[in-house]
Amino acid sequence: MRTYIKFSVFGLLLLLLFHFESLSLGPVKISHLWKGILLLFLIIKILSKKRNNLLIYKPLIWLALFQLINLELFNNPFNAAILFGTTLILPLLGIYTLSYTPNQLKNGLLFFASFFILSFVPYELGILKSLEEGYRLTSYGVQDSDGVIGPFQTVHSASTALAGSFITLLYFWFTKSFNRIYLSTLLILCFYFLIFTYVRTGMAMVVLGAIPMLIYFAKKEASTRFRLIFFGSIFSILISGWVLSNETLMDRITGNRVSGASETESFESLGSGRGLIYTFAVEIFMEANVFEKLIGIGQTEQKSRMENKLGSALIPHNGFLLLLLNNGLIGLMLFLTFIRKLNKLISQYAPSHRSLLKGLLYAYLVMTFFQNYDMIYMYLILALGIALTYKINIHTKYSTIK
Repeated sequence: MRTYIKFSVFGLLLLLLFHFESLSLGPVKISHLWKGILLLFLIIKILSKKRNNLLIYKPLIWLALFQLINLELFNNPFNAAILFGTTLILPLLGIYTLSYTPNQLKNGLLFFASFFILSFVPYELGILKSLEEGYRLTSYGVQDSDGVIGPFQTVHSASTALAGSFITLLYFWFTKSFNRIYLSTLLILCFYFLIFTYVRTGMAMVVLGAIPMLIYFAKKEASTRFRLIFFGSIFSILISGWVLSNETLMDRITGNRVSGASETESFESLGSGRGLIYTFAVEIFMEANVFEKLIGIGQTEQKSRMENKLGSALIPHNGFLLLLLNNGLIGLMLFLTFIRKLNKLISQYAPSHRSLLKGLLYAYLVMTFFQNYDMIYMYLILALGIALTYKINIHTKYSTIK
């Protein structure tokens, strides 16, 4: 009972923090403030330990340091420091989670997955009103409604957090780690909120992230296949009721707008115009000099050059291209090294645990391709998943990787 009370209080405090994080205290945004406090906490905790197992996170530490090497340090020193701090949180968060036991990590995953989903409930019931706007649906013929966003600052943060939560809960449902009625309720709620964010990235993350689990557990035993049929039937009903009958949602998924234009008409129009942004991002890289290609041009200069080409100072909406432009070939290679190490780690784990990490990695890569690599809520779930499987296998032959 004490544990439930503690988690409930912590959840309420997190909800308040998330709800107000888009506001500012003087010149400092609350979102930057709490991330700065988190970074300081992680540094103190990690440095206080006699031995720190960096595992696969060394490339991300170097990537964080690399934020201080490119042109951003000269063009916008304050932003360079912000990017350094927010990037450094990622590997330190991963290292810090390794200090917990498997049972604590499992409970932590359940807590954050539950929180990311249940935090939408007060907004859906009208108890709270989101301070930020959800996905604008005017181009799909809806004038008085936006996608749900809950307490998050952006719809993409909301969508990716929900996607990571769905994959985690699906794994717990298959492994019977917690009460299945509770897990099933959360999965249905998660599916509902994810659909009505109207963000396709999260939907794609769930589809690809669920594949490794469905394949593994379907092959494992006949009883699981029957459960899959039952569970699949429920979601088929939900899809027919919430997806196929929702004309706005179907237009959003297929990219058909009220203007008659379709995103599939050309490469440039794909992904709400991402194709054109990707094209200009490649052009910017090709036009850069050798030094810029190696270490990057930084965020400020990247936005400036994108504005000259596109008319808007946008980021590429692709984590790989963003790294290539902001941090050059070296920065991109550091990130790909992290992905390679993680994939190698997965290959050495037991098949049952492998399915969880594979699912989370696939979802993370989808998020990186369509958004960015440093969206902290999905990354937190990934880091907890890495720590959980590592700790479970630490005394077996599957934990030999360094």
